[in-house]
Amino acid sequence: MKRSTINRTEVLRYLGHSGGALDAQVEAQLDRAAELVLELVEPRSVYRVFSLNRDGDVLRLQGTNVALAGEDILVHLEGADQCVLMAVTMGAPIETAIRRAQVADMALAVILNATADAAVEQICNSLQSEIGDWAKMESLCLGGRFSPGYGDMPLSQQEEICNLLHTARRIGVSVTSQYLLTPRKSITAVLGLYSGQIARRWTGCTACLARDNCVLRKAGRTCEKSKSPVG
Repeated sequence: MKRSTINRTEVLRYLGHSGGALDAQVEAQLDRAAELVLELVEPRSVYRVFSLNRDGDVLRLQGTNVALAGEDILVHLEGADQCVLMAVTMGAPIETAIRRAQVADMALAVILNATADAAVEQICNSLQSEIGDWAKMESLCLGGRFSPGYGDMPLSQQEEICNLLHTARRIGVSVTSQYLLTPRKSITAVLGLYSGQIARRWTGCTACLARDNCVLRKAGRTCEKSKSPVG
C-alpha cells in the first residue's frame, strides 16, 4: 500500500471538509496520519463465491442455511446468478494508535480515524478489482458492494457472513454481541455475479449508514459515491 493510495480527497470528505485552503498545522497532521496508517496497516482480505437460490422473496446462499435478509438486497442482486461474500480489515494496530491519539491529541485522532476510513475503503476497492478480474475470466460481470446495515439489510448478517468466511481464523476479524466488527476498521460486503448485462441502479443516500448525520447532506451536497451507479 503506497502513500499515493491514501486519497487525501477521500480523507477530507470523511472529515466533512467543505473546501478551501488548509492551514499548515492541518496539512502536517494529515501527513502524520497518512504516515501512521501506512506504518501500521496490516491489510488482510478474504472472499468466497456462492450460488443463489430464490424462493419467492427469500434469497438463500446455496449449500448453507443463510438467507440474505431485506428487500434492498433483493433489489441489489436482481438478476444475479451468484454472489460474492467479502471481508477486509486493516488489522488491530491502527485501533491502538487511534485510542492513544484520543488521549494525547484529539485533533490528530480525528484525522487519523478519517485516514483509516479512507484506507480501508481503498483495501475494499483493491479486493473488488481483483474479484472483478477473476469474474471477467469466467465471463461474468461483477456488481457493486452492499454491506449489512445498508438499507434494510440487518447488521446481524455480519455474523453470518463472517462465519461463512471464517474471518476470525483467516483474517482476524470477529463480531461483537452488537454485530459490530472488530477490529473496527473492517468491512464485510455482498456483491452480485451476473452472466448477462447488469441493470444500472442508483444507490442514493437511502442506503447509506451515515445519512442521518451526514455533514454533506446538511450542507445540501452528496458524496460522489451516492451519485455513482452500482453494478
